[in-house]
Amino acid sequence: MIYLVRQGETDWNLFRRANGVTDTFLNITGIAQAKLQADNLRSVSFDECFCSPQTRARQTCEIIYKGPIVFDDRLIEINCGEFEGADETDAEVMKLIWQAIMSGDKGAESYNDFMKRTCDFCDMITQDHKGKNVLIVTHAVNVRVIDYYFKGKPKDYDLKGRTVIKHGGLLTFEN
Repeated sequence: MIYLVRQGETDWNLFRRANGVTDTFLNITGIAQAKLQADNLRSVSFDECFCSPQTRARQTCEIIYKGPIVFDDRLIEINCGEFEGADETDAEVMKLIWQAIMSGDKGAESYNDFMKRTCDFCDMITQDHKGKNVLIVTHAVNVRVIDYYFKGKPKDYDLKGRTVIKHGGLLTFEN
């Protein structure tokens, strides 16, 4: 079984700022979310654990899991370039962010490159860890791509739509 956890909340999440690759830390709520997931998953014996090396994901993972962790750069959040820290409540700013991501402009990682590295990670999981209990801790956009990888993209797919799971949330997939 694959256990996919989104990192806990940061102050930037709380105040709706684009985190991207900016290294932020869990806030009190994020720590509580990670502790809740640790409690939910305490009876699971994991064969492998993969995590984004970004601090907020690392903190979440280290609260949930006490064994060896493989930090994998393919699980890093999408780089928002010049828009790191931008106000996500401003519709015009969000439009500019998504234009930059779709084209790879203004220092942003292109969505195609992001999709490739995230799907490469998923390919590795399905090929090398079939039938194992795998914990993966990562970020919002990665979670969306991984969810679509394992369940298929819904017909009403919208890249800019709502998140798949809330901070500290859990999805599971057959492996």
